Amino acid sequence: MPTQILAVGSSALDSADQVVTAGTPLTVCLKDANGPTIDPSARVDILLKDDAGQYFQVDALIATTRPALMIVAPGTYRFSRPAGPACGVFSG
Repeated sequence: MPTQILAVGSSALDSADQVVTAGTPLTVCLKDANGPTIDPSARVDILLKDDAGQYFQVDALIATTRPALMIVAPGTYRFSRPAGPACGVFSG
């Protein structure tokens, strides 16, 4: 069932933590308010939380080259949108 992770917007915003457990991958995808026509410069960074509670960038959703991906590694992730083109993230 599709679930919103990061609401569509153009201001800088971080999602809530998303926990991926072993054997339960998470497929994530960019979205915008107009359906599948996403601004080509839209980007959302994927951050992984370490044991001290710090977040490190490990990948990114990029409209032109990687609008979707599957996270299979267990961990606690956060999605971080910089200010700019309107976009959001959902899971499939």
